[in-house]
Amino acid sequence: MVDILFIPARYSKKIILPDDTIKRLPDKMMMFSSIQFADQLIDIQKQLAAKGKSIIMRKSKNYLYDGMSAEKGVLLGCNSEDYINFDFKAFLYIGDGLFHPKALLVNNDKDVYCYNPINNELRILAKEIHEKCSKRAKGAMIKFLSSKNIGMLMTTKIGQSNPKRAELLRDRISKKWPDKKIFMFFANDIAFSELENYNFIDIFINMACPRISNDDYSRAEKPIINGSDIERFIG
Repeated sequence: MVDILFIPARYSKKIILPDDTIKRLPDKMMMFSSIQFADQLIDIQKQLAAKGKSIIMRKSKNYLYDGMSAEKGVLLGCNSEDYINFDFKAFLYIGDGLFHPKALLVNNDKDVYCYNPINNELRILAKEIHEKCSKRAKGAMIKFLSSKNIGMLMTTKIGQSNPKRAELLRDRISKKWPDKKIFMFFANDIAFSELENYNFIDIFINMACPRISNDDYSRAEKPIINGSDIERFIG
């Protein structure tokens, strides 16, 4: 077994949000960033508080796994947590790129304000993306309920591999729907072209990165539903 050492590469320039950018932000937000900017979040929170903005930060459940420590406000691209029980008006994401902040729209219906400290640009990801994801998930659930042969996708990737959770969900499905047959697929990288070889599968359950069912659904020949959606449906 090879030991793995994670060394975050931090953004060295001090981040100061321009006043005109702060004026465009809602008065109560939940703030996240990628690991490169996380060590400046407390200072940014103070900047915003001085301008009358209220900021919530929390640790992401997806960031808690062996080999990495959790930092408050750090967002991973595979985040699929919902924050419906928190009182805030929108998300604020500090960082460059849109891959990470799009994760906040998967299970939440609030806009995401994305501030890029490198070019001082502010973009807004509208909650319509969440609505599209929600409609897609409902369609996949209808397909799952009518399917007989189901493939369950698992990965060996660190932070995404959870075979015990997959086995538990398999057993719960078999107990609730005894007529469904479940086939387990285990790999490091999920190759959609290879999945086409199993044409008897009606639908795939994604137990790897939850973004697959939203970002990569068009690459798959068969529908894909996240395991978390089935877990919520079962209760």
